[in-house]
Amino acid sequence: MRMLITPMRSRGIALTPQERRRYVAIRGDVRVVSEVREELGRSSNVAKVIGGMPLEVDPLPQLLDATLSGMAPTGFVLNGIEYVEGCAYAQSWWCREG
Repeated sequence: MRMLITPMRSRGIALTPQERRRYVAIRGDVRVVSEVREELGRSSNVAKVIGGMPLEVDPLPQLLDATLSGMAPTGFVLNGIEYVEGCAYAQSWWCREG
């Protein structure tokens, strides 16, 4: 699903409304799949943002244990855990039509 995605946290710390407005949203396909993850040692719902070209690096870290926390006619919010440089952080993505 082609969306504009805005992360709502930076290394687990919530961005202020002003910081979220200044953030340049990432355009990509949001996909959620169930897969076994080594980091968790179990199966997890994993949200991914797929960029334009097949060999491009994903524009955002994957969101593990992804859950839908809110939905409206024009968008939704996914919550989960992202791993950045080996550390786990809480993360939320605001996804909207784009």
